[in-house]
Amino acid sequence: MQTGNGIATQNYRDKVPSNSSDPQLTTEIITPALAEEMLRHNTCNRPIKESNVTFLTNEILEGRWKLTGSAIQFVGNVLVDGQHRLKAVIASGKSIKAVIARFPATAAAKEIFKVIDVGASRTVGDILAINGEANVNVLAGVLKGMDRYYRAIEHADHSAQTIPFSSQTQSANKTLKTAQKIGRSTVKKPLSYIMDLLAQYPFARESAKFGVSMSKQKPQILTPTQWGLMHAILNDVDESDASKFLESLNTGENLSRQSPILQLRERLLSIRTDMGRDAQGIGPHFVLALCNAAWNAYRTGKPINPKKISAGDPIQIAK
Repeated sequence: MQTGNGIATQNYRDKVPSNSSDPQLTTEIITPALAEEMLRHNTCNRPIKESNVTFLTNEILEGRWKLTGSAIQFVGNVLVDGQHRLKAVIASGKSIKAVIARFPATAAAKEIFKVIDVGASRTVGDILAINGEANVNVLAGVLKGMDRYYRAIEHADHSAQTIPFSSQTQSANKTLKTAQKIGRSTVKKPLSYIMDLLAQYPFARESAKFGVSMSKQKPQILTPTQWGLMHAILNDVDESDASKFLESLNTGENLSRQSPILQLRERLLSIRTDMGRDAQGIGPHFVLALCNAAWNAYRTGKPINPKKISAGDPIQIAK
């Protein structure tokens, strides 16, 4: 038969191997029509995840689809892996090139399905490591935190002094998603988006390194990612003041009783040492609210009472 791309292929059913115990591997052009035919034999698979279909559809439409060794797999003519890719081909209306693995009909489809996709999924930290970055898990957390924080500021009014917690949370939920929508679904970004963030915020490398070093100090006031995020945000405002603020927060030395840094330090220590009482208030939004409020008080010389700041309160924008 002739495909829409002018490539001659065998009939779909003719490609099913008969006696060999090994899979037959081919690289083929999957047209929307062929994808529909393949999906008619989708009788041994997990439920379709529409969000995954939407993501793959967007990748095809944006021209980011790449041929890899990950195969669409059949046992006889029963589809056991690749249903989301085939659905995306149909939804996009475009053809893709893919590897097809066809096991003989005598193989146990359900047994093969059990060992498909059971490995660990890649993370944004893995992507950073592959690209030769250091402190990858902290760096990933810092970059995502910066993205959430600055996106929330962009969504706020230009004269705003604070970010409503709901707005910051909404922005955080959009961190891994693109603005483009297909139908009613919002599309997740590919993991490689973390490299785009790193290009946008290259100084995050130094902040991640700072976070790792500070987390080795005793007592532990913040997590490595929290230290790194505060380093990035505050240095973006004033490097000199940021250095003094963070060093004093770490040591607690030479601070008056009224110092917002000392009050912040004591509040954070109480959170770290009394996990039961503050179990609902130790998330990144709450830590950011406390730190930014203390920073602004430090910069303006105004008093602060961190004990009056609760999880869910608006987050002051660091000035």
